[in-house]
Amino acid sequence: MKDIVFPMKVHAVKLEYRRLKLQELPHGYFCVKKGTNKVVITYDPDEERYTSRRPRILSVSSKLGQKYVDGINSYFKLKAEYDMLLQEWNSKYKFAPPKVNFPIVQFFDPHKMNNAYFQSRQDKCGSYVPKTPTVSEHGDLKSKNEQMTADLLKLMDIPFKYETELYLPSIEETIDPDYLVNFYEIDRCSYVEILGMSEKIDYSIKTATKILGFSKERYRPGREVIYIILYDKKNFDADYVISQILSAFDDMIPDSALIWDSKSQAV
Repeated sequence: MKDIVFPMKVHAVKLEYRRLKLQELPHGYFCVKKGTNKVVITYDPDEERYTSRRPRILSVSSKLGQKYVDGINSYFKLKAEYDMLLQEWNSKYKFAPPKVNFPIVQFFDPHKMNNAYFQSRQDKCGSYVPKTPTVSEHGDLKSKNEQMTADLLKLMDIPFKYETELYLPSIEETIDPDYLVNFYEIDRCSYVEILGMSEKIDYSIKTATKILGFSKERYRPGREVIYIILYDKKNFDADYVISQILSAFDDMIPDSALIWDSKSQAV
């Protein structure tokens, strides 16, 4: 599987999002003392008295110790993500990453397509069942292109739901867009439609009607809906798919959201 190269604004947002989240989690580590598994808390956002010099040491089997086990495991996972992103940033740029002014406000948001919207949608609502579905770790999909797109979304750490329902009043139809993807760091989500080339007239009419409905309902291409046109179903263009999705992510981050200082100013 290929490596993902994030656009600069996306990279900066991912870094700052994790840096701020780390401040909300307890810090510490696990050890064994006198044959007992311990959790050592060196930082707790709700308990200023815990420090690396004056940690709180608890048995992992105690009620209070259990409270910290999940939090510190989450800290380890998020810290590893942050360290990897920072290492990649330092290898690409000669300046420090900027801070980010959260929450990021969108200029245009008629559909309220935020994290709450993503969480509220039920997936796998499509009624069409192909004769030979593509079996994958993501469930049964309609095509190999959908499966490979899902693999890339997972690689990019972009949560997604498959075939959620959407009613478009202007065409009086309920459609099932291929994917609803969640750019959770910026509190946004978008529909992703994989448009293949087909000689079947009914497919072409259905695709054109869907695009017309999206347009009439003010779903902007590259914002609320991302169209991925795959001309050759036998040659999946992973670079193109990644660029379309990450370009939309990047475009939804205003330049004004990045806060540069003297140490991080790009020159």
